[in-house]
Amino acid sequence: MSNDTPAAVPHSSAWEDLLEVLWAPSAVFERTRTRGVGIYMLLLTGVFLVLVVATKSLLQPYMDANYDLQVIKMAEQGQKMPAEAVEQGRTFSGYFLLFSWSLTAIFSGVLGGLVTWLGAKVVGAALPLGRAVFVATLASVPRVLSLIATAAQGALVDASAVTSLFSASLGPARFVDPVKTNPGLMGVLASLDLFTLWNVLITAVGVSVVARVSRGAGWMASLVGLGITMLFALIPGVLS
Repeated sequence: MSNDTPAAVPHSSAWEDLLEVLWAPSAVFERTRTRGVGIYMLLLTGVFLVLVVATKSLLQPYMDANYDLQVIKMAEQGQKMPAEAVEQGRTFSGYFLLFSWSLTAIFSGVLGGLVTWLGAKVVGAALPLGRAVFVATLASVPRVLSLIATAAQGALVDASAVTSLFSASLGPARFVDPVKTNPGLMGVLASLDLFTLWNVLITAVGVSVVARVSRGAGWMASLVGLGITMLFALIPGVLS
């Protein structure tokens, strides 16, 4: 009679998982393959909310520049706004961005989960939509660091040098003039920053571990998901 027993799954708290997924995603996904996504999404949303409230003044130059870019683009299309409307719009746009950043974990989990699920389908990986949402939620942790990096830059840079949200990007979008560049191309370039690529890496590992497929298949699924995201980023350029 065999004395073999199933290996015990290491216990970890949700906080430990959210931290460790940054440098050891394989181990995290292995021990959390059957856990629910709710607690992770809730904790991440809390983190984003606290960060947004605490760093609002540091994020302000990027919010203002992002709105100014929209005003410039509208003016180029013959839709010049009255001065009072510009100021009202600036306030609304700023609060909308803060709200969106606060819900990053939810948006990244649900929408990222959908494209991850589609990517897994393309490569033939058996990854249910619910587990794809789980993978995408944990893979969104680098976006916390992205927000911190943006706030840190807001504390150091000259506000007059900030031309858009892309000015904070740690990728090729940082070095391109957003006024002269097609919005779709800017969206694609923004998808190639450090934190997005970190997200892609974690997603690839997550698909591989959770769906029990090769690492290569995980990478293919993750890259297909990135490709789908880039296609959606191109839409504003096509419509403009």
